[in-house]
Amino acid sequence: MHVGIAFPELDPVARRRLVRVTFRHAGQSFAELALWPRLRRRRDYIRFEGLEAADALLAAGRGAIAVTGHTGNWELLAAALSARGYLLSVVARRVNDARFDALVVRFRRLAGVDVLVRDDPNFLGGVRAALARGRVVALLIDQDTRGAGVFVPFFGRPARTPPGPAVLALRTRAPLLTAFIERRSDGGHVIRVTPVEIGDRSGRERVTDLTARLTAAIEAQIRSAPAEWVWWHERWRRQPTEAHSPLQAGGRMIPVAHR
Repeated sequence: MHVGIAFPELDPVARRRLVRVTFRHAGQSFAELALWPRLRRRRDYIRFEGLEAADALLAAGRGAIAVTGHTGNWELLAAALSARGYLLSVVARRVNDARFDALVVRFRRLAGVDVLVRDDPNFLGGVRAALARGRVVALLIDQDTRGAGVFVPFFGRPARTPPGPAVLALRTRAPLLTAFIERRSDGGHVIRVTPVEIGDRSGRERVTDLTARLTAAIEAQIRSAPAEWVWWHERWRRQPTEAHSPLQAGGRMIPVAHR
């Protein structure tokens, strides 16, 4: 169903083929995580584009907010940037299955990736502290989560999207960028890092506009490599109503600092 929403031009056979390749990619990704200590020694397994721009942003000393999605091997994205020398803190939630959660936590720890747990009472303080230490705080915003959300276009349909990166960028004035990983046809991956202009709007309108532009970047990456996204997530499960406020969290408005 989700593939049909995003790519209505594909016939049923092409959609089923895409779904099969998606699960093949997921299997490859898990195998790569298991083999990462060996793969990281291969000089050309991960190629990078745009790191100079990221370095220029980090030189200001305010850290950076990196936005990505569940595209490509996103755990490998974090591990590869950490191996490259970037101080990385990823925002994540605890996985429901305790054994799987332990595996993921162990991989991130061995890869040198710090984790900021989204449900932790001190989460926002942890984010601010990480930015103050010049770290890159990475968030994935391509899922309809239980927290705050704004409706922005995604493949031509409204999708409830976490506004956290936009709110953080506006409040902390930390630089903003996107980072994506994509599988190469000749083996290995390419990681692309791109700065994002924050813009000059104010208040909630600014948060929604910035979240929409970040979501558009994620959509563009999915269109570039459609078999590398998690199509099983119910991305459009909630739709806006006339009574729905544009920026809500559990029925209350989120305060947004005006700049």
